[in-house]
Amino acid sequence: MTDTRHDGAAPTDAARTEVARTDGTRIDGSRIGGALADARRRLADAATALRTGSPGAAEVSAVITGTHEIATTLADLVQTLMDHTATLAKQHGPQVSNEIHADLRALHGCLTTGALLLAPALDDLAGTGTNRDGTTPRREESR
Repeated sequence: MTDTRHDGAAPTDAARTEVARTDGTRIDGSRIGGALADARRRLADAATALRTGSPGAAEVSAVITGTHEIATTLADLVQTLMDHTATLAKQHGPQVSNEIHADLRALHGCLTTGALLLAPALDDLAGTGTNRDGTTPRREESR
């Protein structure tokens, strides 16, 4: 079964992405897997809301800022994961472990670059006086 809910994104295998069972238990049984599945669902919900709604400037600004923060957080997650790829060698062999480490290094570079590519947008938003949450700060009136 293919999951095609994400316009513009490559289809994903629904069996791979759906971690929670109908009874609420986790297929992988891990707190980490559950947190990642919850994050994916929340991001998919945000994308759907953005795609189907009529967001205002404040919401669009908040999404730009949030996207930067998410890309940075994912880069940190991948960096931390790279530190643990050696544990795969026991089950899959050192060659597979090394190849996965190289793949993760490439992904880390892409995520870091993606966050850097958003820096000019963040600068533009800061130059217009927009808060990190996309709202315009209240200005104190002169007396």
